[in-house]
Amino acid sequence: MIFDFIYSKKIAIPLVFAVFLNLNSIVTAQDREYLNPERCLERRGLEYGAVAGFYIAGSETADFYSGKPENENNVDYIFENQYWYDEIYQLMGAYDTIIVREYPQKMKYTPAFSFGLFVKYDINCHTGIYLQFSYAKLTAKDVVSMEVDPPIDYLAEPDIRLSPIFGTEERNLIDLGFTRAIGYNKAARFIFGGGVNMNNTLVKEHLLRIEGVNSMGNKDYNLVDVYGNNNYVPGGTQQAYEIRQGGIGFGFFGTVGARFEFSPAIAIEPVFTLYYKQIAIEPESGLTPHYNFSLRLCFRELLTF
Repeated sequence: MIFDFIYSKKIAIPLVFAVFLNLNSIVTAQDREYLNPERCLERRGLEYGAVAGFYIAGSETADFYSGKPENENNVDYIFENQYWYDEIYQLMGAYDTIIVREYPQKMKYTPAFSFGLFVKYDINCHTGIYLQFSYAKLTAKDVVSMEVDPPIDYLAEPDIRLSPIFGTEERNLIDLGFTRAIGYNKAARFIFGGGVNMNNTLVKEHLLRIEGVNSMGNKDYNLVDVYGNNNYVPGGTQQAYEIRQGGIGFGFFGTVGARFEFSPAIAIEPVFTLYYKQIAIEPESGLTPHYNFSLRLCFRELLTF
């Protein structure tokens, strides 16, 4: 798929730069109106608009959802509860034992749609500072390999089952940065920039799906210990607590792109952003790379404040 093609770091970044370099002939071939300092200064003012694109999260924090024994949320939490284990035992049609054989080793997020709003103050036709708010909902998924001894004769080989494990999270991003346009053509110019990022990550769900045999259906088990110390009893009066996993992280970013002005009031900016930031669900991972391919729709003087 195209996302897998884009996701490769060895292909994505050179591809972006190749596209922007190919725009060089367009940028330099047009008029150079912004050579005039007064005309350049006339671009001073407030811009605002919307941004949308595809957010590709680094896989370093996706291991949080792998269910490994050392993780905060782990498959052992489900299997150590006798009531859930007996239920899974019936669902999978086991006869003797169920053993987890292998956990995901390279769990990763699927690319997600992102959208948001921004406001920017242009100091002149070249330089501006902006504040951008954006949102993305991410999903990480893989499978856990389980060995099930089914009700066959004792010489039979164990049955290997693949049980899906997945998690979803929300990320709210705040970017404070600057942007710099190269060239004097008012219609098309290169832009680059950078700044600092603050992100707020919230885990929405983390589930292990057991697929039943003999038309028994599937059942999802929550890996988050909402009952405290695994005290779940079916039909009991124990209280489920709201557990918040995630938090605030910080980092920095750089951008490259192009700006196309259709009129003094409307412009678009296709932009590639490379982040290095901390994601609070895996604080020990430190600063990790993340990518965003986005399109900004810029307005000015369409609203009177």
